[in-house]
Amino acid sequence: MAKRAYQCYYKILQAFIREFSSEKLQPVFATFIKRYGLVKPTLGKMLVHYLCMENNIGSALRLINELNKSNLKLNFLVDVFGMLTAQGRPLDAYRLVMGAQYDLPSMDVVDYSILVDGLCKEGYIDKALELCTFARKKGIQLTVVTYNSLFNGLCRQNCLVQAFRLFDSLERNKIIPSDITYGTLIDALVREGFLLDARQLFERMIIKDIKPNTHIYNSLIDGYCKLGNVKEALKLLYDLENHSLKPEKFTISAMIYGFALEGNLEGALQFFVNMKGNGFSPDFLGFLYLVRGLCAKGRMEEARSVIREMLEDESVLQLLNRVNDEIEIDSIESFIVQLCEQGNIQGALVILNEIGSMYFPYKRIPTSSAQINMVSCEGNVHTLSHNALPSIREMDFDALYSQMNSLCSLGDLQGATALAKAMISGIEKI
Repeated sequence: MAKRAYQCYYKILQAFIREFSSEKLQPVFATFIKRYGLVKPTLGKMLVHYLCMENNIGSALRLINELNKSNLKLNFLVDVFGMLTAQGRPLDAYRLVMGAQYDLPSMDVVDYSILVDGLCKEGYIDKALELCTFARKKGIQLTVVTYNSLFNGLCRQNCLVQAFRLFDSLERNKIIPSDITYGTLIDALVREGFLLDARQLFERMIIKDIKPNTHIYNSLIDGYCKLGNVKEALKLLYDLENHSLKPEKFTISAMIYGFALEGNLEGALQFFVNMKGNGFSPDFLGFLYLVRGLCAKGRMEEARSVIREMLEDESVLQLLNRVNDEIEIDSIESFIVQLCEQGNIQGALVILNEIGSMYFPYKRIPTSSAQINMVSCEGNVHTLSHNALPSIREMDFDALYSQMNSLCSLGDLQGATALAKAMISGIEKI
């Protein structure tokens, strides 16, 4: 009878642990410990799990120490670490490992790698490095997967010197870097403006016969395009295709951006047509760059054609649906279509620009005479007062279109943008 009661309590505790039901677990655990004590390591293991759930890492460590003194050695649950990491608590898992030190039963390289990755993602890069040192002292041979997490963490914190010191140590530790390793480092170099160093690392990767992935090409192509060096970016694009890789929407948009920085609208349009013929299209920004350039040149019919193609692209429609959901309007797509049908291409561009600034605030083409610029209207500017903006939900389309058309006709891009913001945000005042 006592054995059955013991088993019953034990199963109840296991169920509560699985459900992380702390409120239900505490009274049952208290009764169980009072009646039976910690007579088995499995019970101690369960209590350690419970204490971790309660954020009481210090007590968990003291319990591990006491159990080890009583020769109730824990076959420590790896899922405790998994639980803590999944809950965004890798630092607690780290404290548990480091606090138990050599009394902690063995963990394999996968366990350490998961914890290192969690620490890096939460920004505890110093702790991740300490954990790797600890693991090596215990005889654990770390893999490139573990190091990739470290590289990602270091690069996210702009610790490039430390990242490359670690990279140089891979060969001594007989670890072969992967395409992810190179991609992380190349991306960080490009982001920080060290394009020459990034290209040299890319060439080093090729020499070592490690096949670059599309992400690596995208980083370099984007880097060259941001400098307006379309020639070098095109070489990389052709090289990408020679490696049996396909360009992505980001790749196409980056190239269009590069042509834009050169002020080469015709080059951008021809590239767009060529890519479309091969079954590739840009993302929202790529289309937007073309529309801006065409409007700036007064080529409204061509801009209207590009907008129509834009609104047939699945990725663009997904973004517009996201706008619809976030600001609770019926269809911003229909609104843009109607503006185009009415011939108000500038009004449509104002809406598209505002969406671009909402979701891609750091990727606009800066205004310069050497670039394909955003459309600008000339004429007398009159200020649209905040009080003049009615709630979009209270306006019908004809009234909204009339006001938008009037503002663009007067050359008041600022006022038209203000109206667009009101429509997109769905609020009465900006």
